[in-house]
Amino acid sequence: MSSLIALGAGGAATVTSAYLLVGIRGNNKIKVDPDHVPYWAFGIGMLSANAGTAFQQLSGIGNKLGASFEGNAALGDWQSGATAALLTIAVFGLKPKPWKDVVCGAVAPSLYASAGGFWAIPASIFSGLISPFIG
Repeated sequence: MSSLIALGAGGAATVTSAYLLVGIRGNNKIKVDPDHVPYWAFGIGMLSANAGTAFQQLSGIGNKLGASFEGNAALGDWQSGATAALLTIAVFGLKPKPWKDVVCGAVAPSLYASAGGFWAIPASIFSGLISPFIG
């Protein structure tokens, strides 16, 4: 046995996505509080980084988002940390909306990793804690 749960990254991303989808609807036995959606989506984004091709598109979205701000001459000197801060403000500063929080939460890990420094800490801690469980 290589891990505690033995889901694999792709299986864990799929299971977590299904749990979030079922839970956010609120009509089922599984309930996900709208305030917790960014955390679930962040987990999906972390798991997708090591999953198959279908999930790896999420990290591409985060990288393209950062590149779109950094490559814009009208914004001047823009670093990826500024994009990470803007994303964090959008998630935690605005009212909880599942669609916004899922998208922002899912692309956050790749954006935080590309920003590096302080921003990479949540992704590093989560990745270190979860990898022994999923395999």
